[in-house]
Amino acid sequence: MARKLTPRIVTADEVSDILTPSEAPAPRLSRRPAPARLRTRANFADVILSLWTEAEENFLAIGRYLNHARTVLEHGEFMAMVDRDLPFRYSTANRLMKVAAAIDDGLLPTDSLPPSYATVYEMVLLNPQEREQAAAQGLFRPDVRRQDIIAFKKHLRAAALPDLAAERAELARLEAERARIDARIAELREKLRTA
Repeated sequence: MARKLTPRIVTADEVSDILTPSEAPAPRLSRRPAPARLRTRANFADVILSLWTEAEENFLAIGRYLNHARTVLEHGEFMAMVDRDLPFRYSTANRLMKVAAAIDDGLLPTDSLPPSYATVYEMVLLNPQEREQAAAQGLFRPDVRRQDIIAFKKHLRAAALPDLAAERAELARLEAERARIDARIAELREKLRTA
């Protein structure tokens, strides 16, 4: 059950911001033919591609609305809205907000992003150097999969970790040497005690 919201006085600047058209295109909500009317592979592909594009635009719009709601709503109301009034959890809302913010901040090239917020979110998690390498390798493209971005990230980060095999071998050698020294010290103490 939705809580009744208390009215809030909106300033003239806020009204102007709210009524100013967004830079982002509005989602396309096209009329679609009934599935039973479609007969060819091309017909199905066209409708499905159109729906997929609408989904991408809607995820971006949802993220933008969430970001704006977080700044406008009174303290505690945003989380209450996400917890009680929306069909997804805060983790999803957070991802949608981060994707929208990254796109709006120009961190990602909007013309070549995949239509999945989860895949774009993985791109958002890349640091600036990793994003640069991903762009150079052609990973910012509409058909990239989430698994591709995750594998790219793992590969880069594994390569950045130092090779610890040499350190492990040296540690084992030093521990063996310490055990030998401890044994020799104990042997000498015993010899000196009895002498």
